[in-house]
Amino acid sequence: STIKDFRRDLFFKLGALLARGYDVLVLEDLDVRNLVQKGENKKRRMRLYDSSFSELRAVLKWQFRKRGKLVLPVPAYNTSRECFLCGGINKGLTLEDRVFLCLHCGFTLDRDLNASLVLLKRGGCHPLCLRSFAHYLLYPLLG
Repeated sequence: STIKDFRRDLFFKLGALLARGYDVLVLEDLDVRNLVQKGENKKRRMRLYDSSFSELRAVLKWQFRKRGKLVLPVPAYNTSRECFLCGGINKGLTLEDRVFLCLHCGFTLDRDLNASLVLLKRGGCHPLCLRSFAHYLLYPLLG
């Protein structure tokens, strides 16, 4: 199918681009089949199934390993609910919430960006480096 071929080509090009530019790939250790089976509704399950997430992960891993680069799977549990600054968990967040708010320290950030920083932290990136990175991202917004 044309869409399937286009998607596969895109995954390989993205994987090659990332593997050329980075030495380490930190991936959430997700069980996509489990996500599809436990999806909240049929529409969400079908979107997950159609996203070819497993294929993207496999291509990314292959591209990095082919170049002798490191692939680090990190635990997926609560990555989008954990505050990367203090480690507090916001149990009240739903998939519809796009902004992360830490109820423990007050830190607020785009939910996906916060989850990405949590993954980096779990992958071994030093927290001070992450704090500097977050400050760099937020500085234009603050003033």
